[in-house]
Amino acid sequence: MPEETRLQPVDEADLQNKTLEALAPYRDQDGRIYAIWGTLAHHEDALRRFLVFGNHVLGKNTLPLKSRELMIVRIAARAQAAYEWDQHVRIARRAGLSDVEIMAAATGSWNELDQLDQVLLAATDSLIDGQRVDDELWRRMASTLSTQQIIDVLYTVGQYLTIATVINTLGVQPEGDLVLDLPRAEVATRKDPQA
Repeated sequence: MPEETRLQPVDEADLQNKTLEALAPYRDQDGRIYAIWGTLAHHEDALRRFLVFGNHVLGKNTLPLKSRELMIVRIAARAQAAYEWDQHVRIARRAGLSDVEIMAAATGSWNELDQLDQVLLAATDSLIDGQRVDDELWRRMASTLSTQQIIDVLYTVGQYLTIATVINTLGVQPEGDLVLDLPRAEVATRKDPQA
């Protein structure tokens, strides 16, 4: 990731009213638009369309909330996307996940997590590494998840890899200090041999 922000967020005063309306739910506790969305507002039409898809993945996803957040922190750790990591550690904590569970998912040491989360994290890694799952993992997914949930796995990984790519390419910086240290890349990519 670049050390400096390559593209500054758009000033709210320069945004169209329809973009401001679309971004209404995407503000921090002080009422500021989150930096990721302000940065993507350089292409307002695309941002508004992307928010519709993102709203499904984040708000209407058929996967359990805790499981989805474990997948997202895994993606953020693997991609070394500090902004995404910080935002989703906060969401994961609000969802009831402990820092131990978050770090287990992030570092690939998920043997103590439940079977559903192990399948979802294995699928996450497989999709990151090869953009597919093999037959054995497919059977595990199909025996554990509904068809809609399998599609939401694909959407979740795709959405958050896209966001990680944006963060790391445009240099979107965390909004303050990280609430939990991001594992180093070599730790995050280590896979548990029993997973």
